[in-house]
Amino acid sequence: MAIASIRNFGQILSRVQSHPTTYRAFSAATTGTSDCTLSRTAEQLSQLPTIGYVYLGEVPYRKALEMQKQLCRRRIDEIYALPQADRADLNLRQFSDTLILLQHPPVYTNGRRNHGKLQPDEIERLHALDCDYVETNRGGEITFHGPGQLVGYPNLYLKDHFLATKCFVKGLEYTIAETCAHFGIEAKTIPGFPGVWTSPTQKVAALGTHVQRYVTSHGFALNCTTDMKWF
Repeated sequence: MAIASIRNFGQILSRVQSHPTTYRAFSAATTGTSDCTLSRTAEQLSQLPTIGYVYLGEVPYRKALEMQKQLCRRRIDEIYALPQADRADLNLRQFSDTLILLQHPPVYTNGRRNHGKLQPDEIERLHALDCDYVETNRGGEITFHGPGQLVGYPNLYLKDHFLATKCFVKGLEYTIAETCAHFGIEAKTIPGFPGVWTSPTQKVAALGTHVQRYVTSHGFALNCTTDMKWF
């Protein structure tokens, strides 16, 4: 499988950062997915919370993974400590939805269904190339992360967005394809093959998410100026 790239990392960041203090494009984009398991009414769409964002630069993958785990744990503890009738009240919470944007030093990560499947000699070969290998609790297959790749970790409480997990993932794919279109790159999803593709054999973005008690972690990796030798 070939890997495509956008080749304009700085402009993509500028587009995200051009939103004054919040980023709502994802919430709007998910309304266009026809096969979601939870559709939303106009009234629900008017109630959507804004999504903050932060760009952290280059962060080692294991450090970012631990940060996600702690953030998700705190959000779950905070939300479910409230009486059920109060959980929709955003004013009662300290933590809000955030899109975490960053890059990683070279690392291959693997999804939960593939734990233990990579042979020890392969892992040693990656380490010899100064590349880490981490098994995670996300969905999806083995994925490379490295400099020049925009990685996004949406930390959302899906009930606030009236979203089921399937619709959330479809919304991510739709938003990435729309972002590619903004830069003149035609990208789309392919039924049965997760991610966003520029052709039947070229993937520009990989997706792998984890949802626990409606709180999301992990997310997407969009190739921008990524060194293709790692693929």
